[in-house]
Amino acid sequence: MEKKKLDMIVQKYLQLKPLSDNDAIAARREYVRRELEHWQDIFTNGCSDPAWPDGCNLNLTRNHILSALRSLRDLGEDTSGEYIPPEVENGLMIPTGRWFKVRFERFKQAGQHVQIASTEISLF
Repeated sequence: MEKKKLDMIVQKYLQLKPLSDNDAIAARREYVRRELEHWQDIFTNGCSDPAWPDGCNLNLTRNHILSALRSLRDLGEDTSGEYIPPEVENGLMIPTGRWFKVRFERFKQAGQHVQIASTEISLF
């Protein structure tokens, strides 16, 4: 399916507009793919969210993936082979992130528990 049509279908899905079963399946599959890409990007590069550590954003994105996969199962699709990222500590911070130092210091000063991701964490 062409990218422009997929974009339109995903937008309808996100806006909770009625879709045919085939479009609903395509939209959810594409949404899962995009959210998994987003999760991998956050895990690799951190994020810039000033209010939440990277771990919270990783877990939120994971929940989006789980929800879309659950919807696919409800439509009769087999999702048993789909990759689901693991849940991580909410306070996890990715040290390679562009905004890591500023965000890390802000969270520490606020007394929030943060943990720097190390090279021992391998999720793929």
